[in-house]
Amino acid sequence: MENEMQENNIKVYDDRVEVVYTSGGVGCLLTAGGIMFLASLFILFYIVPTSGVVRAFIGVIIGGIGFLFISTMLIKVLRAILTGKAVYTVQDGYFKGKNKAVRIDEITDMKWAGSSLKYLAIKTTNKKTIKLSSYNLVPEEKVNQVINDYVVPYATPEFKENWNKRMSNRGA
Repeated sequence: MENEMQENNIKVYDDRVEVVYTSGGVGCLLTAGGIMFLASLFILFYIVPTSGVVRAFIGVIIGGIGFLFISTMLIKVLRAILTGKAVYTVQDGYFKGKNKAVRIDEITDMKWAGSSLKYLAIKTTNKKTIKLSSYNLVPEEKVNQVINDYVVPYATPEFKENWNKRMSNRGA
């Protein structure tokens, strides 16, 4: 297979196009997550035991929520990293995420959603919504570029109209 590297996050092969994460991006994400995880543990096991009742109560709430939230996010990201570098793939008429795929000619709308972990919410012709997570491993701009170049030309007129309207509003 011919491999032509266009940009850091986009790989174009003869039979597919992949949006991949970079090692540097993953390193930064895991380092920040690890620091926040350790900060939660520090609050729970160092600050709370040596504090008064009110301060300990607040520490347990902050440290507990931080611990649960950060550990859940780290597990999801680590699981995504261990399943390969490609976050999104366009191949054989399908737009694929890590776990799910949708036929390009069945997509009616697609938009970014999510607050902690970004994902693409894809609406299909049979009224289903499919979520394909980016795990915050790749920049939205690179994914949007792949969608513009490799998905929109083969999509339904409804999707083309929705996508173009959404992308033209981004600059405003």
